[in-house]
Amino acid sequence: MSTHELLLYGQLGASFVMLIGWIIALFIKNTSYVDVLWAYGVGVVGLCFLVIQSDQCHPARLSVLQGIVAVWSLRLGTHLLRRCWGKPEDARYAYLREYLGKNANLGFFIFFQVQAFWIVLFASPFLILVQNPNDLGIWDHLGLIIWITGFVGVSLADKQLRMFKEKHKDSRKEVCNTGLWKYSRHPNYFFEWVLWLGYIPLGILSNGGSWLFLIPPVLYLFLVKVTGIPFVEARKLEASGEEYKTYVKTTSSFFPRSPRNSVS
Repeated sequence: MSTHELLLYGQLGASFVMLIGWIIALFIKNTSYVDVLWAYGVGVVGLCFLVIQSDQCHPARLSVLQGIVAVWSLRLGTHLLRRCWGKPEDARYAYLREYLGKNANLGFFIFFQVQAFWIVLFASPFLILVQNPNDLGIWDHLGLIIWITGFVGVSLADKQLRMFKEKHKDSRKEVCNTGLWKYSRHPNYFFEWVLWLGYIPLGILSNGGSWLFLIPPVLYLFLVKVTGIPFVEARKLEASGEEYKTYVKTTSSFFPRSPRNSVS
């Protein structure tokens, strides 16, 4: 099966899943679960790509790739499910619902289908990573070190934030500035970015491996300028006011570093 066919079938499958997700969201009036579908969807589509193209890959390499995509997807999907289970609709989507008004149902249908596209886009690097019949080598070990560093970092950052919210669940005005959050306002995004950097050395010797160098700038822009930081920061500034403004002045937005002294 050609790469184009795999991408097409992956898109059809992801679009169907998101169609079902959209229908369910209409009944429960909560679209927060789209993030869960996205995280699990990337894992399922990525694994399908690897299995279908397994004859192109060394068995040891294939096992590693299957392991990391499965672990990544399960961790992120479960984390997002835990975050939204039994909760009101996420503020991002509540705002979008209000903004769309009577066109909300159609707007969310389009939104869910855009997420289906993102599923295939984020799973597509595995079509490159699998194109290597050689056993694991030094580049692969470097990639795994980077990937594990990112995975441990993002897991720890999410855990620290979750514990902080549980401790201060009666107030949204508290700002988490301990642990990794002391050195970056978004260490979870930073370490997610680091994790994806690990795919470059893992696939540098694969057929088409040069395309993987697009991951750092594209993902950085995606996290920092599009869906991640801007909306989170706007919500925190609204909820926490001066406390968060001080945090912004003293703490790096993305790349971790020692906090600055407070500036009045």
